[in-house]
Amino acid sequence: MERSKSQKLISKCQYDNCDGSGMVVDTETNTAKFCKCHYDKIMENKLAFANIPKEFEDLTIGSFMTDCYSNEEFRTRALMAKKAAVNFINNYEMFKEKGKGLYFYSYVKGSGKTRLAASLGNALIKVHRARVKYTTTLDLLDEIKATYNKDSALTENKLLEAIKQVDVLILDDIGVEEPTSWVREKFYNIINGRMISNKITIFTSNSMAEELKHDDRVKNRIEKMAIPVYLPDESIRSAIAKKENEDLQEILFK
Repeated sequence: MERSKSQKLISKCQYDNCDGSGMVVDTETNTAKFCKCHYDKIMENKLAFANIPKEFEDLTIGSFMTDCYSNEEFRTRALMAKKAAVNFINNYEMFKEKGKGLYFYSYVKGSGKTRLAASLGNALIKVHRARVKYTTTLDLLDEIKATYNKDSALTENKLLEAIKQVDVLILDDIGVEEPTSWVREKFYNIINGRMISNKITIFTSNSMAEELKHDDRVKNRIEKMAIPVYLPDESIRSAIAKKENEDLQEILFK
């Protein structure tokens, strides 16, 4: 028997609670309220907008491993960084009011900076419904250059304004870009705009803010906008890969 039109609509709501519109109507009181699926769709849109790399899109702060570092000092430092991320989430409204973000850094690639920053971004979206945007510095510069194409539907001003105004910007790998005069000017424009708008920026870098090759205008603003969080100077990519493989081997060979 063919299902009725109303049954087909109801199937669009995973909770079978509304007709797929995201609204639940109480016919007795003639009132309406949002269905849970409405908030799920908002969350999905925010996660898509955030553009967090697929490798990190399901990460949580709780899943950030601290026992894979090779010595006690590094494990303690990683645990403190993880605690800082948790406390940032718990006190988000205060940090939002002050426009203060975090600056995750270590002198070694693969130390967990991006993983922790992405986990923090995921938590901000899911817990506080913040509008988060992730980008690497090189990708951001490429996006700006792409607006110069005559076929671009987006102007440079519109792109920069969107970057300046997003609730939380995760700027990954600052310091790897070649600091030409053009690059310095674009970064100053973005960083200064976010500082003036009191917006939160989460940075990751392979150096301290004061060691960046940008001019003092940019470095001073970053130091004002973000609290430094020092991660261990040790790559854990291979350790994480080994742990993931061991978990999968248990399934393959049990």
